[in-house]
Amino acid sequence: MNLLESVTRTCQRLAPGGWHSLLLAHGLDILAPSLKAELLKPLIIDRTLTGFEDFCPDGNRAIEPALPAQSLLYHALASPQVTADETGQPLGIFPTHAEIEAVLNYVFGIQPPTLNDLLQQAQGAPLSVAVFASEYRCAVDTVHGQHADLCFSRTGIARTGTAGARYDERLRCFLPFVDDDVHGIRVMPVHYSAYLAVQLKGDDQRFGPMDFQSGLDDGLDFQVPLHKLFSGAECLHGLDLTLTLDNYQINEKIRHVHLRHSGTGWQEPEISEHPFIITKDLAGWATQPDLGPGILSPEPKPHLVELAHYKGQPLSFMMPANTGGMVHGRHKVRDDGQIEDLNDREGVAELVKQGGYRALHYQDGTADGFVRAICPPLTDNLPSKAVYSVIGATDYFTFCNPRRLLHWVKEEPAFSSPDIWHARLEALSNVRYCANLSLKDQPFTPEDRGITAIVALPRKPKPRPVPGTWHPSPPRPSSLPDAAAGVFGPGWEVGWVRLPGPNGTWINALAGYQMASPFCEDKRICAALGSYWPGVAPDSTRTFEPRDSLHTFIPLTDAETGQGDVAWDNHPAPQVILDQGKTFVRYHAYEYSDYTGTALANGFSLSLTGQITQQAYQDRVLSMYRVYTVLGPGDNPALRNYWPLLSFFLVQRPDAELDIAQQQSGVTLNGWVHRYQMYRRGKVIQPAANFKWRDVEVEEQVSLLVSAKVMLIKYGNAAWQLALESV
Repeated sequence: MNLLESVTRTCQRLAPGGWHSLLLAHGLDILAPSLKAELLKPLIIDRTLTGFEDFCPDGNRAIEPALPAQSLLYHALASPQVTADETGQPLGIFPTHAEIEAVLNYVFGIQPPTLNDLLQQAQGAPLSVAVFASEYRCAVDTVHGQHADLCFSRTGIARTGTAGARYDERLRCFLPFVDDDVHGIRVMPVHYSAYLAVQLKGDDQRFGPMDFQSGLDDGLDFQVPLHKLFSGAECLHGLDLTLTLDNYQINEKIRHVHLRHSGTGWQEPEISEHPFIITKDLAGWATQPDLGPGILSPEPKPHLVELAHYKGQPLSFMMPANTGGMVHGRHKVRDDGQIEDLNDREGVAELVKQGGYRALHYQDGTADGFVRAICPPLTDNLPSKAVYSVIGATDYFTFCNPRRLLHWVKEEPAFSSPDIWHARLEALSNVRYCANLSLKDQPFTPEDRGITAIVALPRKPKPRPVPGTWHPSPPRPSSLPDAAAGVFGPGWEVGWVRLPGPNGTWINALAGYQMASPFCEDKRICAALGSYWPGVAPDSTRTFEPRDSLHTFIPLTDAETGQGDVAWDNHPAPQVILDQGKTFVRYHAYEYSDYTGTALANGFSLSLTGQITQQAYQDRVLSMYRVYTVLGPGDNPALRNYWPLLSFFLVQRPDAELDIAQQQSGVTLNGWVHRYQMYRRGKVIQPAANFKWRDVEVEEQVSLLVSAKVMLIKYGNAAWQLALESV
């Protein structure tokens, strides 16, 4: 089947579902007898129709050769905002991923260039066959922000899970949710494609990269896509191509435990064998016809964490001292072979810190590696540039994005500084480190520092739109690195390592082997720090007793922490108790939390946190910040620690307490309302009844009702009143 036949079949399938009349509203008849001529004729685009507001203003044909953003048919099929017909009625069917890809191939294949044409377009700059992760995005999330467009990166972020991938045709993306299973987490694939690409210095006006860093990006080399490659004789004039994508992934975290620590009982050559190094059953190419080629999907596992086996036996090791919490060592192997859960021993944190006993090793499905193109004769004569392929941990805020958070926090006037988090906020797309230099075949170089950047197809420079021009994109996840964490401690999706370079210099490189083993160990630490990685990691501070200067940044609701629903981490929520006439909050101590154990029991859940939208997430962060300001601590972490969060939820109207509060204060709260219960704490004690508990004395309770504009406050049993917020 040639490209036109594929597009024709797609149009005929979609037409009865509302697509025929929708596209006729723009003058396009997708059932025309001569479809090619119809696709190339000029159209009058109705950009008032829903989903077409951000279609490129220069576009006036259904297919504009080599310009996807100016091709109306491609935009209609690929944009997640096109969900209704010309009358506003929901479309009855939606295109498959394979159908969208077929139309994209036709955009580049309807008038195929010669290789010489592309060499001339490159104007002497080096050409290569490069692989990219890509997404068609609404205007607000594109490199230039002017209209909907394809975005490309040479880093793709897949995510582990316990169930197979699911593509949502309406949203045009994969989703991690499992119907009727609150603890099910689907793997999240990445779509990879090969392009003839040109190597250019960064250029903010022509192709980016996104969030251009002046003084840095204009001196770095970036691979910029020019022409999409696909198998067959319609891609490049005069050539019949056979394109294959080669995938390699590796998880060598257990090996690096033994390289970093001595006396573990393991050394070479054993630590170069499985499971110290895992290269099989990590990811594979999707084979479903409706997905099409290039979908790399992690292999779903029964559990996010599994017991490691060496030569058919459970793998154990001598637990080293001072691992910093990056190695699970809570399951001790006794001399008689029995397994002891050290969580049942008092002082488990010190036991694990000291080490010196045999413990079980656990493995997870995270990894890093590469995907490269093999496409003779092109790759016989041009360099092949691989994409950095990362299999990261679950993103518990499916619809939130670190880059959007970064822009929001800089623009929000209520914040005294954008540095409101426990750690610095950054998106991986803004990091200028090279990819893992220890991978087989060494596909990456130290100079290739634009590997995580996001770029666009080259375009003519145009003025940038005013911020706020476009509405937010429909909530959906992303596999590009602006939806990944760019702060390393050691990292959420991928870690970072400094390597010695020439002449006493240092090389910053991304590396999966720097992550915790298994990853749940770091997940536990950093969630309890108030979310070390905003936008991907939950904030579990309120679940555990107040420690050091820790406090809540991103409040989870009562339901999300397990009060009346499923806790994201399956750990018990704190409870209010009375003891000898005093009020305490009883916590399950952080020291005895074990996220590896949670993963082994399939206890993690994103059924609630995964539904939080970007706007709702930001509303929570801002309202929590305002609450601290009204209570007095302001930005002071130590003072905030003395005001723990006890309860938080979104008020559902009608609500009796809200009605009383508005009546007593004489103030009406419009829109959403957050309900907070804070308390000023006293001493923290360990009750004799259970060493795993921590009881925190309550000295004062304060209730707050917070809307976008107004806050009401009630001290103890006093009446509700207007909270005075500084302007």
